[in-house]
Amino acid sequence: MIFPIIFLLIIAIIFMSKKSRKAVYLVNHASFKAKKSQQVTRKKSIGMIKLLGPNLADDTVKLLKKMILTSGIGDATYAPEAYLSMPLNFSLDNARSEAEVAIFTTVKSVLANTGVKPEKIGVLIVNCSIFNPVPSLTSMIVNKFKLKEDVKSFSLSGMGCSAGLAAIALAHDVLQVNKDTYALIVSTEILTQAMYTGDEPNKQPINCLFRVGGSAILLSNNPSDRHVSKYQFVHSVRTNTSNSNSSYKCIHLDEDSLGLRGVTLTRDLIVEAKIAIKANLTTLGYVILPLSDKIMFCLDYLVDRVGLSKKGSDPRVPNFGKVIDHFVSHVGGKFVIDALERTVKLDVEPARMTLHRFGNTSSSSVWYGLAYTEAKRKIKNGDRVWHIAFGSGFKCNSVIWQALKNVEPNMDNPWIEDIHLYPIKEDFQAYPLAFE
Repeated sequence: MIFPIIFLLIIAIIFMSKKSRKAVYLVNHASFKAKKSQQVTRKKSIGMIKLLGPNLADDTVKLLKKMILTSGIGDATYAPEAYLSMPLNFSLDNARSEAEVAIFTTVKSVLANTGVKPEKIGVLIVNCSIFNPVPSLTSMIVNKFKLKEDVKSFSLSGMGCSAGLAAIALAHDVLQVNKDTYALIVSTEILTQAMYTGDEPNKQPINCLFRVGGSAILLSNNPSDRHVSKYQFVHSVRTNTSNSNSSYKCIHLDEDSLGLRGVTLTRDLIVEAKIAIKANLTTLGYVILPLSDKIMFCLDYLVDRVGLSKKGSDPRVPNFGKVIDHFVSHVGGKFVIDALERTVKLDVEPARMTLHRFGNTSSSSVWYGLAYTEAKRKIKNGDRVWHIAFGSGFKCNSVIWQALKNVEPNMDNPWIEDIHLYPIKEDFQAYPLAFE
């Protein structure tokens, strides 16, 4: 008799907690598209990296070519102006200029698309991992757009590509304790001072994969904004495995033997990523899956815990397709997207096409993926969208949205000019690994 009572109490508590939460709406978002003069082909990007690191060994150059030509990146991504200018200049002023262009453009766009005045913004969150000037990037925005003096501002650094969704979760929590206001989130990575110019192979992937980008997102907790918003926030799940030394160090900013700074990717990265992503999927599954799948999930967990699972067998992955209509992941690289596709068994087209067109723009890449899906006019009223991103720490974050309408693309959607060309299929392994 006691078990049914406990079960009913748990259900009642869950129901009451959900009812007490304020609804949070994604009013609109915008992503940055750099100038055409900043476009780089794969061949040009290899030449650019060789120029930046003139003392690269032949084996390192060969590795760079292979990375770029098999990464999934196309021939129209954007590099920072500092990488393309002569003489090269990685100064603080150039880095700040890169930040201002990406941030100011996207913030202006999202405010124009929504009609929201800067003084109405009550929460401001900026995430950028490596470039953190003084005054901060949040202060840069407050100064430019004249936000009010009591705006609650947060700067997130060092969290890598997962930081954008961590910022969304933070904004959601802050909006729970503030009445009828807007939260502006800006996700970007500034590359001017992030290029590695040394010869260590495990520091080269950042040079090969990362490109210019940034996004601005406007959230609201005002019930009157529901009818003008694109999505409603449903769930977020954040996983952080930094308590493990190998996880903590698998993506690490440090210096090589010559004192040249760069981001090191260790051999532990793949293993630690699998652990973090599995934990995130497990928690998310408990939250969003039907009861029957939750029961099977629990049974598999118990079997695994008592050691009865078949040695070497892959863990059971639930059918997320039952509750998810659109899957938008951080792009990482081609091998990362391939692994995710095998794991979740959902369509990864938005991530593949984002990687091809814009490269890895770090934490903002999930917003380019969402913009792609909108430009394809695939998102219908009631559809659920799953955002997932992962990065240094190691961290894996998920956010679930529900569409409040048939979503149309903004006029300044970064895909508008090119969407008719996509999706495309390229055999990246077929490209030669050497140029004349």
